[in-house]
Parts: sequence; C-alpha cells; structure tokens
Amino acid sequence: MSDWDTLFDELYLRTYAQLGDPETGRRQAEGVVRLVGLEPGADVLDCPCGYGRHSIEFARLGLHVVGGDRSQALLAEAKRRAGEDEWPRFVRADYRELPFEDASFDCVTNLFTSLGYWGDEDDRRAIAEFRRVLRPGGSLVVETMHRDHLMAIYSPRSWRELPDGSLVIEQREIDYERGLSVTRHELVEPDGNRLAAPYEVRVYTATELIGFARDAGFAQVSCYGDFDKTPLSRDTRLVLVAR
Repeated sequence: MSDWDTLFDELYLRTYAQLGDPETGRRQAEGVVRLVGLEPGADVLDCPCGYGRHSIEFARLGLHVVGGDRSQALLAEAKRRAGEDEWPRFVRADYRELPFEDASFDCVTNLFTSLGYWGDEDDRRAIAEFRRVLRPGGSLVVETMHRDHLMAIYSPRSWRELPDGSLVIEQREIDYERGLSVTRHELVEPDGNRLAAPYEVRVYTATELIGFARDAGFAQVSCYGDFDKTPLSRDTRLVLVAR
C-alpha cells in the first residue's frame, strides 16, 4: 500500500529535497539538451517536475519549459525557487491525463524515477500522453532506475542525517517476480517524532520500457546509461530516448 499524498508533500521537501544535489540537476538538464539537440526557445514539458530542480535549470538554458506535477506542495516550492522570471511556468498536472493540446511540446522529460508509481497500465497511459503532446520529431527523455541496476546496488536499509539533525531512514524489499521495490520512507525528528510513508515502485527492465514506448507509437527508441550516451549496463541508471 502506497501513501502518495503523504510522501509527495511536505515530507518530500523535508527529506528528498534536502538530500538532492543541485549540481546533479544542472548536469542532467544540460545532458538532456545535448542528447536530443534542443535549441534555445524550444518548448519543453518536465513532468513530473517536483520542486522544480530540472525545470529551473532548463529555463536557465533558454528553454520555454512548463513543469507539471500533481502535488500542490511541490508546485508551490517550485514556484518559490523559480522566482518571478517568465520561465519556467508551473501547472498542476497528472501525467496520465495531461491538460495540454496535442503537439504542444518539442520535448518531454520524465526524470528521477518518476514512472512506476501507478502500475503498468497507468504507465502505458502516461507514455501515450507524452507521445500525444509531442510535436512531430519531438523527443521523450526518461531517466530512471531499472531492475538490473537495482539488483546490483540493493541495500535493505539505509539512513542519512539532515542538517537539522533529523534522520531519514529507508527500509526496502524487492519483489523480483512482480518487479516491485517496496520501501518504508521515514523521517525521525530530533525530538523523536516520526513521520513515515510506505510506497511501492514498479521497477522496469529496459526491454519493458522500450515496449511501452513502441506501443505508444514512438518510431525510434534508444537506451543509454547516462545523458552522455554511456552504454547501458547493470552498473548504470537508464536514460531512454524515444522519438
């Protein structure tokens, strides 16, 4: 059982957002631009955008970027971080039913393991929606954990300390038959107060995601281990590019 409303709210901002490295977001945004050849002024949908770490970097590179997310708390933080510039713009959006016209964007990005939360059929819907809002010749870029890499790095338990002295503790199990990563994500505050959100993520193989993209109508699908076209392996994450 997953508690998405708890996880993707203030808890996410207090844990994952603080653990994130700003330089990684910058490097990944620049990598997307190089990988698919985006020019300044290109229209980009970053979905889900979370608290805006990639959307803001895309805007700094001169792209007309719209960040879409279903979490009001994360969108509010994204707007705060972005400031008053014209771009990025942020819209509340569920990627399974995007509130955009057909052929609205030159590129859609789905980064930091943002598929797998709703099951196979809804992920197929999401990829079909990404295809719908892309212009002819446009590109979808998915950056995610994949099953083979997860098997190589799996750890049943981890913890990290936050600047305020709180601890982030994660307990994990992998269901290999169903391709599920089952996690209990917990914040332990200095006074002992605890806030936890259990969640499950469907962790796909590259083969499965390629099949989803081709079924959605993408003509060309390539997979890499990073944005610089490092070969995909069990030692890398997965970057899928579909055109």
